[in-house]
Formats: sequence, structure tokens, C-alpha cells
Amino acid sequence: EKAKIEDSLAAALEGFDLRCATGMPTDMARSRSTRVFREPREYFQEIGEVGSVAFVFGNERLGLAEEDMALCDVVLGIPTNPDFGSLNLASAVQLVAYDWRQALGGFPSRQRGGGRPSTRLYASP
Repeated sequence: EKAKIEDSLAAALEGFDLRCATGMPTDMARSRSTRVFREPREYFQEIGEVGSVAFVFGNERLGLAEEDMALCDVVLGIPTNPDFGSLNLASAVQLVAYDWRQALGGFPSRQRGGGRPSTRLYASP
């Protein structure tokens, strides 16, 4: 109900203190030698406190256009195997969101009754 639909990316980015584009550091489809990609975790640790932040993700097939990246303050790139440079959109969002949350201080450790951790891992044999 409160979502606002803008006519352009530039309009959608107005008012944010920091605008972060995302892209593929190893883009097999085209050369982007003009862009400097920053690893999200490293960048977030360097910037300190900021106000409002916008994260801009492109589509899975082509990513963000060069002109869309130019509207942002930084281009984040998740390091991947150079032979398989792209991630699907959901994976990229999840990794960037996790790094951002960790930069904000992480998540408090939750304990359930009996002092056992609330998160458990299991790997089937």
C-alpha cells in the first residue's frame, strides 16, 4: 500500500544517502573496464555509518545497464568463479543483504529453553 512507483531509476534513487549498484565483476557477456567493483563485505566495513541506503539489482540475464550504474555511488560485485561469473538474482540479493546486516552488527544470538542454540545445521550422509 505504501509502495511508490517511480517513472525512472533516477527518481527512485532521489533522497538516498548512499546508492549501491550491483553487477558481475566477471561479466562474460560484455566488457566493463570502466567500472570498479567493490566486494560488498569489504566496502560495508569501510564506509562507517550512513543514513538511507538503496541497493539496485539488475535482471538475471543482462544485469544493470552502464547508465544505471552511473547513477550510483558504488558498484558492488560478489566475487565468483571467473568461469561462471553470474549469480541468479535471489542469490545475489541474499548475499548482499547478509553482508549489509553483518556490517550493521549482525544478528543477536538467540537461545531457546535449555540453552541450546536456535539455529542447527544438519548434513545428510
